[in-house]
Amino acid sequence: MKKHLMVAAGLAVLSTSAFATKARLQALGQDTSGSFFLDDTRSVFLNPAKLNTMNNYVVTEWGDADNAADSEANAHAEGGFFRKSGSMAYGLYFGNESNLNNTDRTTEDANFRSADNNIELFFAGDMGLQWGARVQYASSKDEPTGGIKKENDVLGLGLGIVKNNIEAYANLLLKDESKGATVANDAFEADMGLQVGGSYSMNDMTFYVDYDKNGYEHKNAGTKENEVEKTTMTIGVAKEREISKTAKMFMDLRFTNFKNEDSVAKTEVKTKSLPLTVGFETEATSWLTLRASVSQNVVIGETETKGTGKSTDTNTTNVNAGATLTFGKLMVDGVIGTTDASRTGTINSEKGSLATDNLMTRVAVHYWF
Repeated sequence: MKKHLMVAAGLAVLSTSAFATKARLQALGQDTSGSFFLDDTRSVFLNPAKLNTMNNYVVTEWGDADNAADSEANAHAEGGFFRKSGSMAYGLYFGNESNLNNTDRTTEDANFRSADNNIELFFAGDMGLQWGARVQYASSKDEPTGGIKKENDVLGLGLGIVKNNIEAYANLLLKDESKGATVANDAFEADMGLQVGGSYSMNDMTFYVDYDKNGYEHKNAGTKENEVEKTTMTIGVAKEREISKTAKMFMDLRFTNFKNEDSVAKTEVKTKSLPLTVGFETEATSWLTLRASVSQNVVIGETETKGTGKSTDTNTTNVNAGATLTFGKLMVDGVIGTTDASRTGTINSEKGSLATDNLMTRVAVHYWF
C-alpha cells in the first residue's frame, strides 16, 4: 500500500528514519500506541500487518521498569526486535504494558499487582494480502509466607490486514485479572477489550475510523464495588503534504465520542471533541530531524457528567516538539523538553523552557540492520 509518510531524513527513498518511536508520535500529537494514519514502528501494535514493511531493527524505549503506566514524565522501560526472513516477518517485544488497565487498577486499590513483564510475539506475511498477528502474555504473583497471595494474568491477541490502500485491524484483550490486594478476595477483572478499526487512503488523504470498548469489575472483599464500561468512537480524516524534498506537514481532524459508565456507583461521564492537529517534520541537517505539532478542539469540545451538567472543555491547546539524532543506522529519538529549575525531575517540556543541559525526554534508541 502506498502511503505518504511523515518523513524527515530520506523522504524520497523511504529510509529507515521514516520509522521511529513513542517520542516521534508524541511530538506529532498522536497516540503513542500507534497513529491511525502516520506510518511508524509503533503501528505494529495497532495493526500487526505493518510488520511486513517495518522490520529489521532493534528498539529500546528508555524508562523505569517500576512505572506501571507510561507517560513522558514517567516513561516505562520497554523494547524488542523485528526481523524479516524470506516471505515472513517476526518480532519479540518486552514491557509494553497497558496504561489503561494499570491506571484503573491502581486507582481502585494500589495493592493489586499490575500487568508486568509483558511479552508480545509478532508474525506477519504477504500473500498478495498482507497479514499480521500479535500475541500478548503476562503472568506474575506474590506469595508471602503467612500473607495474602497476589497474582495477575494477561492474555491478548491482535490481528490485521493491509491490501493496497485499505487497512483493517482488531485487537482483543482476552484476559487481564488481578486477585488479592488488601484482603485475599479482592479482585480486579477487566472486560474483554475490543478495538476494531480501519482506514482508506486516497492520494494524500486518509479516512479512518476506530471503535474501542473496554471496562472492568472491581470487588472489594468479595463485594462488587465498581462495574465500569468505557466506549470510544473516533472518526477522522488526515491530509499530508510535501513542502520540500526534506520536509512534510499534515493536518488531522477527528471527531471523538467517549462514554464512561459505572453501573454500580451510578456514575456516567460523556465527552465529545473535535480536535484539529497540525504538525510538521523536517530534516534540519543530515544528522538532525526536527518535528512539532499543535492541536486544539474546534467548535466541539464538552464534557457531560450525570447529575452535574455540561461544561466546555478548557485549555485544549497542546504543543509538542521532538527530534531524532541520526548516526548512520543508529538513531536517537526524544521529545524536546527539560526538567524544572529545581531539577526534581518534573517534566517541563511544554512550559516554554529549553535547557541544553537536559534537552530530550522520552528517549528511545533504535538500530536498523
